[in-house]
Amino acid sequence: MNSFGRIPLAWLQLTRYKLRLLVAIVGIAFAAILIFMQLAFLDSLYDSQTALHTRLVADLILINPEMKTLANTRDFPRQYLYRTLNFSEVDSVNYVYHGQQSFKYGNVSGGKGIIILGINPDNCPFKIAKFDRVAHLLRARGVILFDRNSDLKEYGNILNDLDSGKSIAAEIGARQVWISGLVDFAGASFADDGNVITSSATFNYLLPERSANNITIGLVNLKPGVDRKAIAKKISTQLPANVRVMTRQEFIDYEKHYWATSAPIGFVFSTGVFVGFLVGVIIVYQILYGEVSDHLPDYAVLKARGYKHRYFLNVLFQEALILAVLGYIPGLIVSIGLYEIVKEATALPMYMTFPRASLVLLLTIIMCFTSGSITMNKLRDANPADLF
Repeated sequence: MNSFGRIPLAWLQLTRYKLRLLVAIVGIAFAAILIFMQLAFLDSLYDSQTALHTRLVADLILINPEMKTLANTRDFPRQYLYRTLNFSEVDSVNYVYHGQQSFKYGNVSGGKGIIILGINPDNCPFKIAKFDRVAHLLRARGVILFDRNSDLKEYGNILNDLDSGKSIAAEIGARQVWISGLVDFAGASFADDGNVITSSATFNYLLPERSANNITIGLVNLKPGVDRKAIAKKISTQLPANVRVMTRQEFIDYEKHYWATSAPIGFVFSTGVFVGFLVGVIIVYQILYGEVSDHLPDYAVLKARGYKHRYFLNVLFQEALILAVLGYIPGLIVSIGLYEIVKEATALPMYMTFPRASLVLLLTIIMCFTSGSITMNKLRDANPADLF
């Protein structure tokens, strides 16, 4: 008998007790939703914390090695960045000041505060669409550009008030600033609620305790055809130990590594994926165990008629596959809706992606097959001798 001939038996056994099937589908969907959400939070953590990194216009990055994450800023002397110009492979350099301060607009004080990014307006170090249209505004001290992708509920009616086309006043720290425009930038993250971009002069005005001679991120652009890793090692040997040189991708991975290994939140989300998988295994095991127990006399009869143990294993795993698919579909639909709710509430990047949907489907199938493998021992109890 071919495999297609055995599928109806698995389906009929599952649908015989419709309430049990419904409970199984709900349980598997719940496990899938839990895995979907934990994976989304984990990816959102990495994506939001590296959103600034991915927008940097640079081949090499220089940082203070004591800075394990941008959420815990450490500076280094700017002169070390300019030393890289001594290498013939280097085309140009740039820099970023990075800091955090309290933020107040009207009667609203913005959540965790706000990230302040000091740059040279005439040489923007970030990939920002249409930035050239507003760059000139930053030449005046005290003027900032607000990131429209910030968690806006923490900052009052800034977007609506800017629609008038006029600058609006706000407070950063104890100093007044003028918000003169919006930019599409990195958005909110797990560590911060929003960002503003300003000139290096305004940055030093807003954070006077920080030395203007020290920068947070040094950016090096290389000439075409230069091996990035090779020149990074070469430059490292000529700079002091308090400066670390890496490629832009290594800088992104450096940030991810911190949140994956050093920050508790990364561990929590990873554990949540495992817990969701474990919950699904237990639920499916209970369903399949009940199915096998109910049909043991029937299996014994079939064994007495010559059906091999492998036949029943095929039926069992077909049931597991059917349960996986039936539970996965509502889990996927509900998760897409939950993503939209979380995105609206937190401004975090929560999107359903094809790789994640495929991964969860695979995990759901493995989850159900794992339960089927555990249940196999019960099939051996179907002994034809018990019929007599």
